[in-house]
Amino acid sequence: MICLIFVLLISTVVSSSIYRPVVLMHGISSTAAGMEELAGWIRTSFLGIYVISVEIGNGKEDSFLLPIDKQVEQFCEIVYSDEHLRQGFNIVGYSQGSIIVRGAIERCSLPVYNLITLSGIHQGIFGIPYLLQLPEEFRELITKYAYENPVQNAISAANYWRDPNQLNRYISDCHFLPDINNERGIPNQIYRQNMIKLNAFVMTYSDIDQVVTPKESGLFMGYQPNSFNIETWNNSRQFKEDLIGLRTLWEQGKLFTFTSHVRHQDVTHAPNKDFIMKNILPFFNNTLS
Repeated sequence: MICLIFVLLISTVVSSSIYRPVVLMHGISSTAAGMEELAGWIRTSFLGIYVISVEIGNGKEDSFLLPIDKQVEQFCEIVYSDEHLRQGFNIVGYSQGSIIVRGAIERCSLPVYNLITLSGIHQGIFGIPYLLQLPEEFRELITKYAYENPVQNAISAANYWRDPNQLNRYISDCHFLPDINNERGIPNQIYRQNMIKLNAFVMTYSDIDQVVTPKESGLFMGYQPNSFNIETWNNSRQFKEDLIGLRTLWEQGKLFTFTSHVRHQDVTHAPNKDFIMKNILPFFNNTLS
C-alpha cells in the first residue's frame, strides 16, 4: 500500500512539472528559421518542451539595419507577449543574438533561468571577416565611420564595433555594447543584479571561427588597448571590476565555458550537433512546477 502511494505521488509530481521553455535568437543576416535545426534537437530531447525562435521585424534585413537598442526592445516585447514564458525560461543567443538576449536580460529584467550564448560577441568585433556577411557598402561605412551617429543609428554591427585603437571613442560613442557591458562611469546595478540572478551563464566559442574577430569575444575576451593581443580572462577590466557580475558568477560556480571546433556558420547546425547535445542540452533539463 505504501509503495502504491509513493508511486502515485511521484507520478503526480512528474505530470505537474513541465520543462522550462526555451527562447532562441538568431545571428546577423539570418532569420528565425536559421535556429530551427537547434530547436528540433531540443524538442526531440525534452518531450513537450515549448521552444520559440524569435523573429524581429522582417528578420534578415532588420538584423543588420535596425540598431541593437531597437532589436532588444522588440525582443522584450515579443517575450512579454508570450504567455508560455511568464513563469520563466532558458534563453539561447547565437552570434549577434548573444548580445541581444543578454541586453534583454539586463534591461528588461526577464525571468531567465539559464543564459546560453553560442559563438557570441560579448567583447565586440573588429575586423573584416564578420562584415563579409553584409553588403559591401555597409562594410565600408563601418570600417571608416563606425562611431559616427548616422552609422550607429543605421547599422547594427556598428553598435558593437570595438576598435582597440579607439577604445575611448568606443566607450563614448558606440551606442549599445559599452552600455550593457557597464563600461561607462558608474555601473548600472540593475544590469549587474539581473545577471547575478541567473542560475547559469554559459558561453561558447569556436577555436576555428573565421567570422568573429576576435573569436575569443565569445568568452568575453577582446583585444587589449592599442593591440591585437587578446586580453586574458582574469586580467580584463570586465572581470577585475566585476562590471556585470562575471567574477561573482564565476565565484558562485555559475559560469560555464565550452570550446567547439566548427566554422561559425555551422555552430547551430549538424556539424556541431554532438557538441550541442553533450555540452548545451543539459542546461535545458530543468522544470517548472
